[in-house]
Order: sequence, then structure tokens, then C-alpha cells
Amino acid sequence: MGKRLALIASATLVLAACGAPASLVSSERSDEIRPTALNDDPFEPTTPTEVEVDVTTDPDDPDTAQTDPSTTTVTEPIVVDPDAIDFGADKPERSYDDFLLAAVSDIDAWFTEEFPDAFGIAWEPLEGSVYAGYPERTDALPGCGEAVTRYEDLQQFVAFYCPVGDFIVYDDGDEPIRFADGTTLDPILFSLAAEFGPATIGIVLAHEYGHAVQQRTGALDRNLATVTTEQQADCIAGAWAGRAASGLAPGVPFTDADIRAGLISMITVQDPVGTDPTAPGGHGSGFDRVGAFQVGFRDGLARCAELIDDPLPITPLQFLGEQDFQSGGNATFGFDEANAELFSFLVPDLNLLYDNDLDVAFPNFEQLELVPTQTEAEVVCANPVGVYDDGIVLCLESNTAFLNEPVARQLYDDFGDFGPGYILGIAWAEAAQISANSTATGEERQLRNDCLTGNWVRTVIPELDANGNLVIVTDPTTGENRILLPEPRDPGRTASISPNDLTEAIQTAILIGDLSQDENINGSAFEKIDAFRQGILNGITACT
Repeated sequence: MGKRLALIASATLVLAACGAPASLVSSERSDEIRPTALNDDPFEPTTPTEVEVDVTTDPDDPDTAQTDPSTTTVTEPIVVDPDAIDFGADKPERSYDDFLLAAVSDIDAWFTEEFPDAFGIAWEPLEGSVYAGYPERTDALPGCGEAVTRYEDLQQFVAFYCPVGDFIVYDDGDEPIRFADGTTLDPILFSLAAEFGPATIGIVLAHEYGHAVQQRTGALDRNLATVTTEQQADCIAGAWAGRAASGLAPGVPFTDADIRAGLISMITVQDPVGTDPTAPGGHGSGFDRVGAFQVGFRDGLARCAELIDDPLPITPLQFLGEQDFQSGGNATFGFDEANAELFSFLVPDLNLLYDNDLDVAFPNFEQLELVPTQTEAEVVCANPVGVYDDGIVLCLESNTAFLNEPVARQLYDDFGDFGPGYILGIAWAEAAQISANSTATGEERQLRNDCLTGNWVRTVIPELDANGNLVIVTDPTTGENRILLPEPRDPGRTASISPNDLTEAIQTAILIGDLSQDENINGSAFEKIDAFRQGILNGITACT
């Protein structure tokens, strides 16, 4: 687990609009890029010609993606347009050029086919083009609010859509960005293609096409919150990723690793913790951005069309107070109740959740004691349940949960306090399933645990008023002011989540999820996050 944890913790993808000029609808930017090889077999370029492909997949079900290419046939070949991207006269060859030509050609063909049904109007191709920018380019890049786009500026934005001229530009350079203080930043898209595979750039371009969609539908003229338009663009990127993963985008290979990398991309480009995602320029939390991507992936373009008028819920990122701000939203790692350390309030909260609040669903649940350990040799149990290296094992003969403290500490250091909180939630959910004699097995059982953990989180999310502000109430017993938490819940439960906890949870879900859709052991990252979200959004009924 430690190796996989390092992979996730170091992975940074780009799909955000930060600090762009007002005339830019979206841009891709990262302050740091530490790419990690989730895809060890970078795409080898293919010849962009007419392609026919046979697939057996359900575009709404990631479990079936790329599994048995034998029965369903895409009968109409899609022509890859060699002019789909304006590469310029002096472009250095990139290994992902052919992939991007196929991706852009497919996005245009996809919109031509599905856009009228989804949005009620015909799709009009870009008036401009998709432009590759690089230092050697002698053909000027079109400007957005200025006469031309300088390559130095493009490096900062990485990619953007401009409604004035109706075009997209992306950074195709391979030279590091050099800052005034002497520091450098590796070329982001070039690095992504080398380390994650070219599908990540395809997702970036699909996101930017999402803003071109909004230009055509009039959404950009409606003075909408930025987070609303970005959510729809994330959804459209997910819808295209779902199409590609199902094998319906000829010439655009899309693997399990690409799906996983797409989820990571949504997480790593969330708004900074402590900011209001509904403020101008806001894009949402990693949890929300993953949610929009997943909705598009599972439900397709027509569902994305609904999000402008009926957006998905937005979770708060604001700190809960001065103490929360000072701690960065993280409780101190440890077990000491006197100092309100992390496990001292998570464990009682989980025990009260299942023993009292959910006593109808789990009448035989017995409260667990958490015992921190340093090695597996300290686990004293005849029939342990779980994998110690994943962070925790249960011993129900003694109602004990043995915590692998080094793994929990690493999750805390790399993600935040709800990294270990998530694996704690999974363990308590499994104990609850055992107490109820659940007959679910394998992946189904693990995904139910993810859902139950989401339901736990649902009960500790602070209430917001109509303006998105925390609701503060006065405790009638102590006279102290406190945040309002969901009811009903046992009055002894004191835990509440802080900003970024939901994102920390799904980072952990990606870490412990199956690397392949075919493993069906813990559930893939996509499935685990989806189950977790269902528990948060729909409660215990979604899990049982």
C-alpha cells in the first residue's frame, strides 16, 4: 500500500481555470507538477485514418469498459481529420499528436451526433480551431482580448477556450517554464502524456470543448456562477471519457488507468481549501468535480445538458472557524481525548452511529475498541477480518479494531485527517455488515462499506443556510455556540467534517480501489467513489 500511496500523493493533473484573463472562459494551470507513472505504457502513435471498431460495452457502466470486444459493432467509420488541430508549420513531433487528432475529431463527431438531442440545437463546429502552442511556432496564436497569445502566457494557462474567435489553445511545448525567482516547472501537458498517457490531454480538451458548448447554448451570457459552468464542463469531459472508455471513440484507446487518472485530475484541481467555491472564479471541491465527471461518465451528454439549470450540490470548502483555519482543517493525529486528537472522537462517533442512530438497521452491532499497532505481530486474534497492510483489521471475537498506525499516519500526512478517517469508516461498516449477517460478498460487499461510510459522513456534514453559510446554534446545556449538524443523531456524537475531508476520503478510495475493472475485489476507484457519494447524497437507504 505504501508504494501505491506514494503514487497517488505525488500525482498532479491539470484541469482548472485559475487567474485567467476575463476573456478566457477556462484555462488549465498547476503550481506544481509531480507526475507519477500510473500508466507505464505510454501511447504509441497510430496513423489517423478511417477506423472501424467492434466493442461490447455499456457506455453507462464503467465495469464493462473495454472487456470483450466481440459483439457490439460501431458500423459507421469515423474519419480522423488531419486538420482537426492547427499544428503550425514548425511543430516538433509529439508521441501524442495522432491521439489528439483522433480525440478532437471524435469530440466533433460525437457532438454532431448527440448534441441536437441533448441541447435541442445543431452542433456548430469551432469557427476557429484547436491550436497547438510551442516556442518554435512561427505562425501567431490567435489572441483572446489581445492581438495574439504569447507562448509565455499560454505556459501559465496551459489550455483555454476563447469565445471571441471561438477557438481552443493548448500548450504543446516540452521546455520547462522558468520563473523570475529562478525556479522552473516542467511542461505540464507534455509531462502528463509521458507519465499518464495522452488520454489526460484528451480530457483537458474535452473540458474546453465544454465551454464551447456553453457559448452555443447561451450559458456564457447568463451571468452564472463560475462553478456552475465549470461543473458542466467537467461533466462533458466525463461524458467523453465514458464514450472513449466504452470503445465508441475509434482511434482513442482509453484504459482503466486512464479512468483512474481522470479521477485524480478532478481531485487535484479543486479550489484552495478555505475558499468559497460559489464565489466568482470558483470551480468546486475535488469531491464535487469528481462527482460532475462521474455523472457525465455514467449518464452521458444529455445529463450534462441539465446541469446549468439544475446543478449538482456544492459542498463547502470554507473553514469552520479560527481554530479550523489554524489547523488547516485537520485534527491532531493521535488518540488522546483530553487534547481532542483525531481517533478520540472518530471512534466514539462511529460507535454511537451504529449502536444508537442505526440500531434499527444494525440491532446486533457491538461497539468496537480501537487498538493502535506498529506491526502485524501485535494483532492478537484467531480470525482477523481485513488486510493489515490496508490500514486496519477487525477482531470481532473481542470487538477490537487493530489500526496499522504507520499506514494511518502516512494517509494523514499525505492527504489529511480524513484519510485515516475513511479506512476507519470502512472497518466499522464491515463490522456492521457482519452483525447483520450480510450475505454480500466480494466487490458488492466492499462497495456497500463505501456507501455506509458515505452515510456516516452525511451525518457529520455541517448544515448551511440559504446563502451557503454555516448555521451557528447555542447549545442549551452548555450555552456555547456550535455549528448545526444533521438531525436526528445521538447527542453524544460530536464529530463533524472540515473542509477537504470529502476529497481526502476519495483520495483514499482511489488508493485502495482495484487497479483494474476486472479485479472485482474492492471495487475500482470509480465504483468506490460512486458508492461513497451515493451514501452521502442519499443516506442509508442507498446502502441497504
